[in-house]
Parts: sequence; C-alpha cells; structure tokens
Amino acid sequence: MFIKSIHLENFRNYGRLDLDVGPSVNIFYGNNAQGKTNLVEGIYVASSVTSHRTSKDTDLIKFGENEYKVSLDLIDDDGSACSLSSCYYTEKSELSRNGRPGRTLIRDNAPADKISEYIGVCNIVIFAPEDLNIVKNAPSFRRKFLNTLISKISPSYFNLLSNYSRLLAQKNALLKSIRSSDSMPSLVDEQLNFWDYSLADLSAEIILKRYKFVKLISDIACRHHGSISGGKENLSIEYNTIFGVVGALETFLTKNSKYDEYMSKGLSESDYGRIKGILSDLVLAKLKSVRNYDIDKHISSTGIHRDDIVIKLDGLVMKSFSSQGQQRTAALALKLSELEIIKMFVSSTPILILDDVFSELDKTRRMSLVSAMKGAQIFITCTDKNMIGEEIDVMQGANKAAFYRVESGNIEAEA
Repeated sequence: MFIKSIHLENFRNYGRLDLDVGPSVNIFYGNNAQGKTNLVEGIYVASSVTSHRTSKDTDLIKFGENEYKVSLDLIDDDGSACSLSSCYYTEKSELSRNGRPGRTLIRDNAPADKISEYIGVCNIVIFAPEDLNIVKNAPSFRRKFLNTLISKISPSYFNLLSNYSRLLAQKNALLKSIRSSDSMPSLVDEQLNFWDYSLADLSAEIILKRYKFVKLISDIACRHHGSISGGKENLSIEYNTIFGVVGALETFLTKNSKYDEYMSKGLSESDYGRIKGILSDLVLAKLKSVRNYDIDKHISSTGIHRDDIVIKLDGLVMKSFSSQGQQRTAALALKLSELEIIKMFVSSTPILILDDVFSELDKTRRMSLVSAMKGAQIFITCTDKNMIGEEIDVMQGANKAAFYRVESGNIEAEA
C-alpha cells in the first residue's frame, strides 16, 4: 500500500493542503518551524487517529479554527483505490450537534462507526526524536508503543483496551464517591466486586496479548540491536505487570509444552480458556487485596493500566543506566522490530516516516533503518536535502525519490 495524495484542512499551520506524493521516497526539506513535522504528523493522524506528539486533539487545530480534517487517498497492493478521512471538532464547531466535541471517521467514503474499523487499514511506522521517550521516560510511553503496535495488527485488542478504559473510569468514579473506608456498605462492596470481576476478565485477555508481543519485540529488537552495535551489547525487554501473573503464564506454557503453539498459531479454545481463568483469578485476588487502600486514596492503584516494558542493556535497566547514544540505538531497534512484526502479521508493507532523525543517527544506524524498508514508501523530513545521499539509492525502488521544499506552510515539488 502507498499514499497517492494527502489532504489537510485547518491542521496545525496548514489552512488547506492538497498534495500528490510519489510511491517511493518523498523528502521534505526546509528550515525549522516551517511545517515539515506538521505534514508528516497529519499523515500519521489520518492513518492512526492519534498523534505521536500530543494526546490533545485541540493542539492539532489551526489557530482560530474549531475543527481539523486529515485525509489520505491510497493505492492498495492489488492496485485498488481506497481512502481514509479523520475529522475532529470542538464544541464550538458547526459540526457539533449537541454542543460537545466529537470525531468522524470515513473509510472508503462510508462512516466507520468504530475506531477499530479504521486503524490498521493503512499501517504507518514513524521514527521521530520523541521515540527516545520510549526508552528513557515514564511507563506510559512504553505502554503507548506496545498498545499502538498490537492495535495495528489486532482490531479486537483495541476494543479490549477501550472496554477496559471505560470500566476503569466507572470504577474510579465509584471510588471517588466513597467518603470513608471505616465501614464499607455492602452495596458498595457489591458494586466494586462487579467492576473488579469485569476488569479481571478483560485484564487476562489483554495480558495474553501483551506478553506475546513483548516476547516478539524482545527477540527481534535484540537481533537488530546486535547488528547495529556490532554485538558489543545485549538488549532485552521484559513485560512487567501485576505480581505473579507472568510467572503463572510461563508456568502454564512450560508445564503443558504450549509455548511454541502460543507464540505461533495461538492456543486452542480450551487451553486459552484455562489460562485466561487462571490469570483472571490472580488479577481479581490482587484487586481485592488493595481494595481498602483504593477506597482510602480514591484511585485504582493496581491493574494493567500500570503495566510497563522493562528495557535492559547488559542486564541493567536503560531508563536509569544508559547514555543518550545507547538510548537512541535501543529506540531504533524497537522501531525496526515494529516494522518487522507488522510485516509478519499484515499482508501489505507498512509506510515509514522518518521525522528529523537522519541528523541524529550515524551512517551505520541510518543504513540499518533504510535497509529494512527497501521498496516501501518512505517520507523523510530534514533541513538539508544534500545530507541524504547513499541512503536514497538503498531506499528507492523503480521510482525515483521526490523532493519537496517546505516554507511557511507552503510545499513546492521539485521538477
């Protein structure tokens, strides 16, 4: 799949943009703060609904406007045309019928009622300076990386996350309404039991997905990291969730000789039901054990919403013990694993966006990245087009690279 044209309306510094792009390598160059990153962000939002730079849709709306719209015209691998369009509006927009903010998603000129029907149609992997946060910052960045990857491959996983978030919000609302834990009314206890049973059941399904993909990411990222670093350092990634859960899962898989089956084609319905029940019971027991604390603090202190991915280099946690160069190499290895995993599960090759990262990577790292995407459509932003030389020959297929100059939100294609 590749993008044929991009359409932006009231997005960041773009009032209106309609741009045809090439099927191979597209290079956008110009001074800083001209709109290069805004353009590729628009591409990413059009395919994934969310931004890689902010969690607030209002940040994406052009100043003075009340909505934005981003659209892509696409050509699938079989030559058929398709399209995606995402529009977000505020409560002040004429698009708002009930005085509330909202979003409309259009897939092939028809409304997509659920986000899960929209994401995954056009898979895009973006590598940007913000990706260092995956390695060095809070667990939320690593959860977002993991959740985004799995959602691109499995729409059902996105639905699980949405349902979990909804139930967690309802449980938290109940916790905030309880004034004292000295004498918990039986009614409140019953209500919390309801939420905890439901959350435990969903948690078990999400854990089974997350553990599998963390294992895949670890194996593939370790291989790429070894290639980039010359085998001098060993990268490993571990899934960190509710205490005892990973151990129970690994014991079940080992004892029943099910690990290879679980990692490849998946467990049978009966085996899946057994391990899901075991994990659900463990999660429920943990939720109940902290209930008085949660009531006292009015929060859900334990749950998969606090999961983390522990990234280690030679056995040491990189968040605390690594240089910026090591973090950059690890982030690159994670992105290469994302590319490879999407290729494993999705028939069409993902599109790659490299946002202002070439100047941050040495030649070895740049070549490792572009070699993994031979023949794919690639979007690159940079300040100097001349800095990309040998890499273009590796990236482009039969079609030559296209160059675009970006200045003050205006984009001019070179002849």
